[in-house]
Amino acid sequence: MAGNITTKLLYQGCDTFLQAVLKKRDKINEKQLQFINGNTDKGFLNVRWEKTATRNVLKYNVSNMTALSEYIKQTMPQDKYFAILSQFQKIVEFCMSATIPYDNILLNDLKNVYFDVEKQKLYVAYLPLLENGYRSANMIKFLNKLNKNANITITNGTVMQKYSFFLEEQMNAQKDKGGFISPKSLHTVLHDVLMVPEAAEQQMSSNAAPVNIAAAEVKSTAPADDDSDHTILVNRNRNADCPAFLKDENNREIPITRFPFTIGRRPDNDLALTDKGTVSKEHAVITCSDGSFYIEDKGSANGTFLNNCTDNAKRISKEQLNSGDVIYFCDVPYVFTVNASDSATVIVGDKNSAAARKADPAMAKKIAYLVNSSSKERIPVFVYPFTCAELSGLIIGRENNGSRHSIFIENISCPSLSVEGCEVPSGEKTSIFSGCNFLYHGIVYTFYEEN
Repeated sequence: MAGNITTKLLYQGCDTFLQAVLKKRDKINEKQLQFINGNTDKGFLNVRWEKTATRNVLKYNVSNMTALSEYIKQTMPQDKYFAILSQFQKIVEFCMSATIPYDNILLNDLKNVYFDVEKQKLYVAYLPLLENGYRSANMIKFLNKLNKNANITITNGTVMQKYSFFLEEQMNAQKDKGGFISPKSLHTVLHDVLMVPEAAEQQMSSNAAPVNIAAAEVKSTAPADDDSDHTILVNRNRNADCPAFLKDENNREIPITRFPFTIGRRPDNDLALTDKGTVSKEHAVITCSDGSFYIEDKGSANGTFLNNCTDNAKRISKEQLNSGDVIYFCDVPYVFTVNASDSATVIVGDKNSAAARKADPAMAKKIAYLVNSSSKERIPVFVYPFTCAELSGLIIGRENNGSRHSIFIENISCPSLSVEGCEVPSGEKTSIFSGCNFLYHGIVYTFYEEN
């Protein structure tokens, strides 16, 4: 047999099941089945086997759990992310020690791995087969997809870089080896290289905000291999020693903890874009002087741009940065944000506007606002261009044409945005008006201009 196994959710009474349908000729290993159900405390989903005349059906009980593909959309601290990986490593390690095939873990999709929020515990679906002919357990692809989709508040960019390099090396080295990593190798990189505490999985953010997503909410129309990001990033506890940070296209934060902060393709840069061929070895640098931030191009081959990277965009040599500016290292965008640890909403705009409002709050005159249809919360707009953490990946701006102006919404890196029923693809923008509705990740927002 070959091909990827397909799964779907079933709702029976008060229970929710992840169902995997197998062919009739697939032989179920009943001893493995009993073993798995006797070791759910090790991270295995309880499974029920049903046999019909034409097929074998495996039903995994996922009641009160959240698919990992959904859970990682919640913003999580870096240590919690690595604690999840550590739990996964221990499950694989247990498989090897118990001499049951690791290849039978169903890892072809993040939606087949589950997380119990209440217990803070990871669970995997295991195929109790005598012979597993399905492509279900490429650990490298699984970890790489998890790393791309997870919304992590990065506290140590060096550690994240090391882990990314590890994944990249494994992807290149194991293209013909089925993507297997020994649990010992994964343990080494987590605990010896990245210095993740051994007991991390038992300390998984006990004070984290509870996120109880009912299993019924796991239904998704996104494709199984969707590497998109659905971040709502609200981080009020950034390190005070981090005066600013950069956010990439997946809204991962890279703290700027020292100056000059170098960006380039060489691994020794503070932000090392080693896999970006359009970026020069020493591409640009961020500096700070008298409380102001600056971006300076270091003679790069393809240029550095600010807030615009179209064909007619002007390359910058050195420019002052404002919170919310989008820096393009050639075609690689990063959003620059000043650390505002006391506010979930980051207001951006003209030079010195933030400092002026801080000095004189009376100057903070609202020129527009957004209304969240779900929470009814109003999000104020003080200046254009505007962005905020709740609506990461999009920018609202204004274009002047003589005595008239027009408002637009631009999709920077948001995979799910539509305005008045019309989809706005990433990299494009469309006009909006007062009273206009737009759909952002399933939530309707209404834009209003102040008179």
